[in-house]
Amino acid sequence: MTRLRILLCLLLSTPVWAQQTLMTANAHWPPWRTIEADGSLSGIEIELLKVVSERLDLQLHTKGCGWKRCLKHMMVGESDVMTGLYRNAEREQYMAFVEPAYRSFQSICFYLKNDSQHQVNSYEDLGMLTISVQSKVAYFERFDQDQALSKHEVIDDLSAFRLLKGQRVDAVVMSCVEGDYFLKEQGISSWFKHADYRQQTRRPVYLAISKLSPLLERQQEISNLLRAMVDSGEIEALIAGKQLAASN
Repeated sequence: MTRLRILLCLLLSTPVWAQQTLMTANAHWPPWRTIEADGSLSGIEIELLKVVSERLDLQLHTKGCGWKRCLKHMMVGESDVMTGLYRNAEREQYMAFVEPAYRSFQSICFYLKNDSQHQVNSYEDLGMLTISVQSKVAYFERFDQDQALSKHEVIDDLSAFRLLKGQRVDAVVMSCVEGDYFLKEQGISSWFKHADYRQQTRRPVYLAISKLSPLLERQQEISNLLRAMVDSGEIEALIAGKQLAASN
């Protein structure tokens, strides 16, 4: 009986967050996240989670899935954390968003053919172009709402750059990080160039914890960890380092 009481006391005194693993499931969105052949994840945000999990003394486990399925994992507590999230009221019902955002800005680039004679030095210069855009993708408010611009909708990145290569459009608009990575992966970077004009937009991106995860008890600890990494420039250096490696 005495041994049983001791065991019960030990179990009850153990913190609810005394877990050994950190599970994340997320969708393919290179270079931030890439689903590997074995179903695991790699990429910039996975490198970030490796640092976080190590400093929390947890072992990171990753799993690739479709975006909606990944959100479902968070909803039911099958994943502990998720990265690459924009904050909204619906998601806040089942996720705790960790402050601060680890990315605050997004740069939007306009890609031209390498031999293009178009001079695009300001937003106003876009008026002379036909621009390839992806259906249902938001870029930045002024551009998205500008009905005077000539926009040609496509379903994916490859279609957009095929149209540009074939001179059926004058430019492609994309996130600079994602566009540069895509062109490098396809081996076609030399065919295209950035226009001088680019738009930087404030768009906070968060790490969130499932409200059904034991890790929720460590939210403040994770927040302090992320804030220190942001303030020290560690996250910025991690992102820049991965982008540099991808370009070599």
